[in-house]
Amino acid sequence: MEIFLCLEDRGGMLFHGRRLSRDRAVTADLLAAAGPAGLWVAPFSRGLFAPGDPVRAAEDFLLRAGERDACFVEDRPLLPHLARIRAVTVYRWNRRYPFDRALDLDLSQWRLASVEEFPGYSHPILTKERYIP
Repeated sequence: MEIFLCLEDRGGMLFHGRRLSRDRAVTADLLAAAGPAGLWVAPFSRGLFAPGDPVRAAEDFLLRAGERDACFVEDRPLLPHLARIRAVTVYRWNRRYPFDRALDLDLSQWRLASVEEFPGYSHPILTKERYIP
C-alpha cells in the first residue's frame, strides 16, 4: 500500500488529537494521486473530504487496504504495517508546530524518490516528498 501523510518540520502529526493543518490543495492532490480507486482513511480523517469523494473510512483501514491501495494517515502508527508499505508520500508544511504524536517510521532509512513544491491554500509553499524502501 502507499501511505500519504502530512508532517511538520520535526515529524509531528497531531497535537492533542487535532491535525496540525488542513489544506485544500493537499486534499485535491491526495485524491488525484489515489485515482479512481480512491483513498482509505480513518473516520477521524473522513471530514477532510467532500461527501462524493472516493474515500473509504474504517477504523481498521490499514488492515483492509490492499497492496495497490492508497491510505491517508493522520493518527496511526505505521511500524506495525511496515512490511506492506511500498511507498510513503509526505506533505510538509515547512513550519514547526507543537505536536504530541510523531511519525514512527525513520524515513532516513528510505530512498527519497521525488520532491515537488506547489502552492498550498493555507501555506504559500508545500513540499511533497515520495519515499520508497
